[in-house]
Amino acid sequence: MGNMKIAVVCNSDSLAMPSIQFLKEQHFLAGVGIPKKSNTVLLNALQTIGIMPDSIAVFSTGSWREDMENWLHSLSADAVFVIAFPWKIPAYILNIPLKGFFNFHFGVLPKYKGADPIFWQIRNMENHGGLFIHKMNAEIDGGPIVWQKEMAVIPGETYTMHSMRIGYEAVEELKLLLDHMDRDVLQENIQPEHQGLYYHKPGTEQLKIDWQKQSSREIEYLVNACNQKYGGASTFLRNRELRILEVSPVDMPPIPEQPSGTVVHADVLYGLVIACRGQEFLKINVVHMQEGYLSGAKLFSMGVGIGEQLI
Repeated sequence: MGNMKIAVVCNSDSLAMPSIQFLKEQHFLAGVGIPKKSNTVLLNALQTIGIMPDSIAVFSTGSWREDMENWLHSLSADAVFVIAFPWKIPAYILNIPLKGFFNFHFGVLPKYKGADPIFWQIRNMENHGGLFIHKMNAEIDGGPIVWQKEMAVIPGETYTMHSMRIGYEAVEELKLLLDHMDRDVLQENIQPEHQGLYYHKPGTEQLKIDWQKQSSREIEYLVNACNQKYGGASTFLRNRELRILEVSPVDMPPIPEQPSGTVVHADVLYGLVIACRGQEFLKINVVHMQEGYLSGAKLFSMGVGIGEQLI
């Protein structure tokens, strides 16, 4: 394999670090660029894998375009790999490297264009996501696909668990991508027409549990999608917000049907069990409140009892 120089711009530790580490170890890495707003987390993660500060460009919100342009000219990188970068890169910057910019999109394209496909795929109970690498153009996530790999969404997997696993799986695809680039046999496939489902990060409403409309399975997947990046799925108890980080389905003996969101069982051993639609039930395992991270049993010991309502 030749001596290509690859720059990486990223805004994720779990998704990006395995690939960056591989590029460094194989002497491909020309440099790494990150947003200043994330430098506390990312600088530490980069230094942990041996990337020193003089190899890292930190881009400020107001001047990042000019800074990135100057940085790329100084590196003379053959290509730039983009992993979860938050800003739309203008065309004049995309044209700087000889081989172009390639976005590592951890979601099925074109169905899951836009921000945070991992969240939406887990929330929507998809059986699989994927790594879709496309050559970037002026359209967000709209360039031709040059590599794709289906990746399973494992039942019970949280957002962070999924991100870490597919971050490591991506390295094997990266090896193949580099080989095709080096031999100049990379094929570009125009994306089929598709409206796409989501283009924005989830907002407050998308993170909130709707006990009246969502099934127990839908609630469980929402909780998993919110753990840990979004701090848990939101609900309210006694006019105070709870962020639920883990639930599990449970069977209950026949009881009179209760409104969804009602606490139907509470004790020190099993904690809290909540009624859902269709006589299904979820046990609350972990929540986050102002007091800290608490188990369902701890909520019971704090006085939460049968008949109380989550809304």
